[in-house]
Amino acid sequence: TLDSQIPDSERFKFARPFTPTCPSCKKPYCFDGIARQKSPGIESGLACTHCGHLPTIGFLANQLTLLIRSLIREYYAFVMQCDEPSCALKTRVLTVSGSRCLRPQCSGRLNEIFSDKLLYHQMQYFAALMNIERSAARLECTASEVKILRDKHIEYFKRLAMIVDMHLSVSAR
Repeated sequence: TLDSQIPDSERFKFARPFTPTCPSCKKPYCFDGIARQKSPGIESGLACTHCGHLPTIGFLANQLTLLIRSLIREYYAFVMQCDEPSCALKTRVLTVSGSRCLRPQCSGRLNEIFSDKLLYHQMQYFAALMNIERSAARLECTASEVKILRDKHIEYFKRLAMIVDMHLSVSAR
């Protein structure tokens, strides 16, 4: 199937959440994008879930940039792991014979732990956090409700979306 036809829940199941650390209470919280579920209704996804503090734009932008850079660094580390369960060798060294495992008597194959596809899906996940329609579909509410929340903090979402778009434009799949 084409990647665009896969639902977000399936496509982003291996994506790491954006968990900035609140500058007020010093606890990490899950950034759920434009909006998150709150009974009853929805609330802005920017504020800390523990203390309700709203970090500055620069703080969240810096946290997102650092996370993206660490993911790119992990991709470029090119760590491979043997698919044989009894071996499970992790290495950055490739053999002359391609993807065969380096250990003698092991018939496993080496596979990338963090592939370009995983990195691309991770970046798409960050972009989806800033998308009105995807947030509305995830929360099962109307896009106009999400748009109201987005418009309250439009500068935040513009800046965060710009950071994600910048990294996607440089190294998109």
